Amino acid sequence: MKKNNRRFFLKNITFAAFSLSFFSPFKSIFGTANNLPPSWIELLEIAKWAPTIHNLQPQKLKIISKTEAHLFYNPKRLLPIGDPQSVFATVAMGIFIEYLSIAAGHFGYEVNLIETFEDISINQSEDKLFGRLKLSKRTKKEPLDRSLITKRRTSRRKYNGKPVSNHLLKSLENENAKFNNEFFHTSEKKSIDLIKKINQEALFDDLDNTPIRKELDNLFRYNKKNAESKKDGLWAKCMGFSGMLLKSVFQNHEKWTKGINKILLKETYMSSFQGTSTVGWFGGDFKNTIDYLNCGKMMARCWLLITKEGAFIQPFGSLVTNEKANKKINSVFTQPTGEKEIWMIFRLGYSKEPAKSFRLATQDYLINS
Repeated sequence: MKKNNRRFFLKNITFAAFSLSFFSPFKSIFGTANNLPPSWIELLEIAKWAPTIHNLQPQKLKIISKTEAHLFYNPKRLLPIGDPQSVFATVAMGIFIEYLSIAAGHFGYEVNLIETFEDISINQSEDKLFGRLKLSKRTKKEPLDRSLITKRRTSRRKYNGKPVSNHLLKSLENENAKFNNEFFHTSEKKSIDLIKKINQEALFDDLDNTPIRKELDNLFRYNKKNAESKKDGLWAKCMGFSGMLLKSVFQNHEKWTKGINKILLKETYMSSFQGTSTVGWFGGDFKNTIDYLNCGKMMARCWLLITKEGAFIQPFGSLVTNEKANKKINSVFTQPTGEKEIWMIFRLGYSKEPAKSFRLATQDYLINS
């Protein structure tokens, strides 16, 4: 072979080899050529944007090895009054675990909870071990992109009235089925108006409950400076109301319990639901930690499917946790089959982009060896 031909041949072989390694479809599925696992820190940087109850962020990680981490929770970041059995804190833990796995999917890996210990409890006094996590190679491509996790938001703003696509509704139905859950929705104005009314009544009922009101007051961040410094809790801007109004409602409650002030507060709150065209709810087994984690994993994925469509949700927590409201809702909602129960209710639609809540520094999620 002539020298020039040999040089041409070697050049093309080198390019072909590079192309196979760099442009191969397997790279996008299974990560880099050497297929090293991503670091837990890298996964945590993404997964910490998972939603938690009132943005309290109780989850913590202790890195054991490249492929194993222990999952803890900080009991000081739980809700003794609003979530005394830590049911929804456990659901949120399921969301967090699933987001770790979706983040790992970018590299061709997944994260699984391989062992759980004691249930999450408000009665602990220090960081408590909840479970063991394992990072391992995936056998199937993760269909959800990790970028959706940081794009995901809760929107408490006015929605624009645009109906949610049938494609999205069907996607949510299919995702629920994978986790033995059921998805229901309504776009009937009469039903939506009733749901908004029950939700407003539940809010006022909770405001009249002094322990609940005081717990929430401690979690509200009434201005940006406070929200930015603490990096947790409920920032007024994310709630869609002025910090001064919220502070007055929670710290000078008697002022808003009667007369024109009560009417104005009711109308202000109800106006935030303008444009709501769809309300959805999930039904599933919801009796123990395994159920709560399963529901959390399912919700994690559904929320990203919604984000992928450019839509938002606003969970109506009080419709589940407030006993009177829950009884009313269950009397009018389509029920899931068997012994399943409605465990999540939310409005679903499109709005202007809402504010993004803050998160603790990644280092604050870590437990050093």
